Amino acid sequence: MRIISQDKEFDIPYEETTIHVFLDGKVIAYSLNDLGNNDFIIMAKYSTKEKAMKAMEMCREQYSQCEFNKLVIPKTDENLAKVSISLTGNAVNQIAEKYVFQFPADEEI
Repeated sequence: MRIISQDKEFDIPYEETTIHVFLDGKVIAYSLNDLGNNDFIIMAKYSTKEKAMKAMEMCREQYSQCEFNKLVIPKTDENLAKVSISLTGNAVNQIAEKYVFQFPADEEI
């Protein structure tokens, strides 16, 4: 799954990232490849830690849906082949949306 920063400036892989919420409401991402390094990306800023935690929960839920889709889609591809192309396109778009999470704005939490 891909994670997009609140300001759309960063696009990083969820599976290769550690995300941390700070008391001031910042959501920070570290690369798993550089854990010894102090480099980080500010993925989002919220007015409270509670809002930041809610955004993290939303991200985890999206990841769970993504993983579920990885298990279910291979079993449904034969059925999708029997559906009209316009309906298949809609299904593909809806499924693809689950593979990307963008941190929402503060007022959206």
